[in-house]
Amino acid sequence: MSSGRLVLIAGATLLALAACSDSPATPSAAPTSGTATSGDCGGAGTRVQERLARPGVQGVRVEGQCTTVVIATTLSDGDAGTARQLCDLAAEVAYTGGVNGIRVLGQADKELARGSAGAKCT
Repeated sequence: MSSGRLVLIAGATLLALAACSDSPATPSAAPTSGTATSGDCGGAGTRVQERLARPGVQGVRVEGQCTTVVIATTLSDGDAGTARQLCDLAAEVAYTGGVNGIRVLGQADKELARGSAGAKCT
């Protein structure tokens, strides 16, 4: 068998294995397209994204084995009030399944608001 054919077979095998993997080959970044991530834990990410469909919300992802909804925004550090409002809106639909927390991040990835099931966002 030629070395070119071996390289081709090895490449195809790696692609097949990567397609079957449960975890991504590269770390996933915060979504910037305004859509929830595909692994949004039973629809929690999608429900929050739909509730917060407005300018300034960059994306929603669910982290920590489906325990925390993280909302990425373009808010500045001084926009904590607006971040709390977003958190409260998200809380109306986020606490299902294992989700028990919400984090709203500003444009510099600084946490501007936080919520937990059964409590107001702070």
